[in-house]
Amino acid sequence: MDRVRFPLLPRSLRWLGVLGVAGVICYFSLVTVPPEPPSPTPFWDKRLHFAAYAGFALVLAYATANLREHPSRRVALVIGGALAFGAGIELLQGATPHRYFGWGDLLANALGAALGSLWFPVERRIRYVGARTLAAELAAR
Repeated sequence: MDRVRFPLLPRSLRWLGVLGVAGVICYFSLVTVPPEPPSPTPFWDKRLHFAAYAGFALVLAYATANLREHPSRRVALVIGGALAFGAGIELLQGATPHRYFGWGDLLANALGAALGSLWFPVERRIRYVGARTLAAELAAR
């Protein structure tokens, strides 16, 4: 099977991406006042939680690409890390005046993290290539 080539950024940049996504989640979960929904529909905020933690799990999976040889440890790190981060944010929201702890939010976070873990079966079909190597190959064309 011919694998699709996928750029692999340096480890420090991958983890910087994790910190960036975590920072955005913290900002919108703890610092800002919750926005009013554009159209009041059921579970509109749960969709935001779901998307945020799916994205967080994805950047965690990409950041841990160097652990591909240890799949169970990596899955535990990615899913466990996303779940722990989501639980921590929910607990902090419970202590924030304009926010509250919500079991539904925690469930949406967990389901989003589970969706992000679907990267692992996709990843079996790719071959990581160093970003510099890939850039040099593209420049040579």
